[in-house]
Amino acid sequence: MNVVLIPFFLAANVVVNDTSKWTFGPEYLYDMNITVIAKPSSHKPIQHYELISTIKCRPKMPDSLFCYCSNSTSVALLKNRNITDQEIMTEQMFEIKFNEYSVEGLVIEPSSDMDVVTILRKIASQFNVVVNRDQIISSHFIARENSTIGDCATMYVITHEESETDTLEEEEDDFRLVVLPLSDENSGTTLSIEKSRMECKSLDAFSGRLTMGRYVTKIQISSDKFETFTEFDGKVHPLSPEIESGDRVFSYKEIIQISLNSIKPAQNELPTLPYGELIDLNIANEISNNFMN
Repeated sequence: MNVVLIPFFLAANVVVNDTSKWTFGPEYLYDMNITVIAKPSSHKPIQHYELISTIKCRPKMPDSLFCYCSNSTSVALLKNRNITDQEIMTEQMFEIKFNEYSVEGLVIEPSSDMDVVTILRKIASQFNVVVNRDQIISSHFIARENSTIGDCATMYVITHEESETDTLEEEEDDFRLVVLPLSDENSGTTLSIEKSRMECKSLDAFSGRLTMGRYVTKIQISSDKFETFTEFDGKVHPLSPEIESGDRVFSYKEIIQISLNSIKPAQNELPTLPYGELIDLNIANEISNNFMN
């Protein structure tokens, strides 16, 4: 059975022994980890936040993935105290909408929790693999890319490595991933994409101004693996006059990891978002007042 993991870019050939179990189509399970580290310039403790979740997605033809987060756990380390919250984002539904070039935006129903909206924008951006599918055979190129911090000039470095053996035959996996623009290539080829973003707009965050340092995404795709790793380094310049002078600038690091865990039969009909609204990925852009209620 052929299924679509990322519209217009990535598909999978799934081994199906009993078609009756796949009445509602496939469901993709991704492991996600978001880590944020903020280091004040003074001697105050480093703030560390980690969010671990399972993202479950289903294809919504012809150009969307319907997803929700489950089993979410957040851990905050602040002043040497661990604070754990098991409920954040659990069962939060959203839709990642694609066009033929990249992720067009995020469809979500109005929510009062803007922190969750920000996280979902960052998740959706991880599926923004390449903005020009025709250049996937190139070793490198530069293109404009819409990201969570605005429109960026992005340098792509692409490598293709062929395996000596067929991974599917060797490990007897239940699926084989196929990069659609490279479907004629050797099935054992590993595709690696590194994206370095430059000249991005700065943005407001944490009641301050965030300036960009290093902003790199690494993506690896083989016959049995899809992984993304994004690292962002920047500086935060607080705007509040209540912030002590010693904390006027502090470093900020964010790491996002997503990897495909498995492809399983969906257990029910595809849900809908009857009041869903399309928003872009840029977390600095204002959105409808409906989200502020």
